[in-house]
Amino acid sequence: MKKGIRLWTLLATIFIATLLCTLTLFYLLTLLQQNREVQQNEENLLLATGRMLAKEPQVIEALQADASSTELQDLTLRISQSYELDFAVIMDMQGIRLTHPDETQIGQPFIGGDESPALAGNEHLSTSEGSLGESLRGFVPVFAEDGQQIGVVALGITLTNLSTLVENSQQNYTTALVASVALGLLISFIVAYYLKNQLHNLEPKEISRLLEERNAMLNETENVVLVIDMQKKILLANNQAQQMYQLQKKTESVLVGQMLSVIIYHLDKLNFQQKTKQLYQQEGEDFFFSVAPIIVGRQVGYIVFLENTTETLFLADQLSNTSRYALALQSQSHEFMNKLHVIYGLADLGAHQELNDYLTDIIQPERELTHRLALLVQNPIFAAFLLGERQAFSEKNCQLWIEVTPEIPSNAHTFETDTILNIYRYLHHFFSEQQMPDEMLLQLTYQQQTLTSEYALVADEVFVKALENALQAPFFVRLLKDSHGNIQWDYQQQWLQLKITTLYRGEKDDQHFNFRR
Repeated sequence: MKKGIRLWTLLATIFIATLLCTLTLFYLLTLLQQNREVQQNEENLLLATGRMLAKEPQVIEALQADASSTELQDLTLRISQSYELDFAVIMDMQGIRLTHPDETQIGQPFIGGDESPALAGNEHLSTSEGSLGESLRGFVPVFAEDGQQIGVVALGITLTNLSTLVENSQQNYTTALVASVALGLLISFIVAYYLKNQLHNLEPKEISRLLEERNAMLNETENVVLVIDMQKKILLANNQAQQMYQLQKKTESVLVGQMLSVIIYHLDKLNFQQKTKQLYQQEGEDFFFSVAPIIVGRQVGYIVFLENTTETLFLADQLSNTSRYALALQSQSHEFMNKLHVIYGLADLGAHQELNDYLTDIIQPERELTHRLALLVQNPIFAAFLLGERQAFSEKNCQLWIEVTPEIPSNAHTFETDTILNIYRYLHHFFSEQQMPDEMLLQLTYQQQTLTSEYALVADEVFVKALENALQAPFFVRLLKDSHGNIQWDYQQQWLQLKITTLYRGEKDDQHFNFRR
C-alpha cells in the first residue's frame, strides 16, 4: 500500500502554513498602516511648520520688502534641520524663491508647478519633482497684517528620505515578525508532537483503517455490544444491539442516547465491577454479561458485551440429557438381562406368587420410564430431553408425569425439534421460578405432522398472571412463530391447562407424503 504523508508532518505543515499566512497578512497590513501613518505625520508636520513660519515677523517683513536676507536664509535652514526637512522655501506672489538650501537657487522661480493653489490662498499638499528630486511638499500662504496675501511658505521632504523613515519605523516590526515566526514554529512542532502522541502515533490511513475495522467488528459480531457513560447512557450500539432493542420494543427508534435499562431490564442483578462473565436471564433467554471499564486518563464509561447463550446452554443440556439417556439405555440393557434370568429362575422353581410380585414391581411407571420413552419417542434428542427434564423437576420436588400417545416418530428437520424443545425449556424455566406444584402432567400427542403438548397442574392466580406475561415475551412469540404453532390455556378452580400445538414433520409422514405425491 502506498504510504501517505505522515501525520506528524501533516500537522506540523498545517500549523506552520496557518501561522505563516496569518503572520504574513498581519505584517503586510501593519506595514501598510505604518506607511500611511508615517506619511500622514510628515504631512501634518509640514503644514504645522509652514503655519509657524508664515507667522514669523521676519518672514512677513522679508516678503513685504520682497528681498532675501542672510537672517531669513539662516532661519529656514534651522527650521529644516530641527524638523528633519529637506527644504524650507519662502517665495513671493510671483513664485520667486527668497530662500533655498542651495543658495544658487535663490531668486529663481519655484519648480514643480504645484504651488498654484497656495498662491491662491489655500493650504496644499502634493508630491512633485523639484530641484532636489521628487518630494512630498506642503504649502502654506503668508498674509500681512491687513489680511492681504504676500507670499507662500513651501516645505518638503524627498521621497527617498521619506522611505528611509518608513523603513526605520518598520525595523521593530520585522524583528517582532521574526521572533513571532520562530516562537510559532516551536509551538507548532510541540502541538503537532503532542497531538501525534494523543493519537497513539497512528497515521491518518491507520486511523481510518482502524475505525473501519472496529465498525466492521462491532456490526458483524453476533453479540450485543454497547458503549455507555458513567450514568449508563448508551453512546454507541452495534447492529445486533439495535435489532434486539427493536424486536423487544417493536419500534424503529434508535437505541443510542437512551438509558441502558431499556434493553437490559434487571441492572440490579448485575455487577459492573466484576470482570468475569455473569449469567443473566431475561424473558426466558440466557445471556453471558461482561463489562470492561473505558479509561481515558480517568474512567469515562463502560463497554458492555451481551452474549446470547440460550442455544449454547440448550445444546449443553441436550448433550447432558443425551449422555444420561444413553447410560440409562445401557444400564437398562444389562438390567433387562438380569430380570430375564430372575424370571426364568422363578418360573423354573414354580414360585408363581413370587414371580407375580416380582413382575408387578418391575413394571411400575417409575421404573419403566426410560423403556417407555425409548419405545414411544423415536427421536432420541426428544427422548433425552424429556428424561433430563423429569430429573430436573424431581430435584425441585415436583413429580413430572409424561404421557405419550401414540408414538412420536423421528424428525429429519432438526430445526423443528430444536424449536419445540426451546419452547419446553422456556416454559420449564418459567415454572422453576414460580412456586411449583407437587405434581405436573405433560401429555404429548402426535397426529398428522402436528405435535400437541398439554400441561396440567394446580396453580394460583399469581402464577397465572405471571404466566400470561411470560407468554407475551418476544422470545417466546418468536419461538411459536418459528414452529408454526399456537398456544391455548384454560384456568378454572385453580386447575391450569396449557395446550401448545406445533408443526412436527415425522419421517414416516414425509415418506407417506412423497409416496402419494
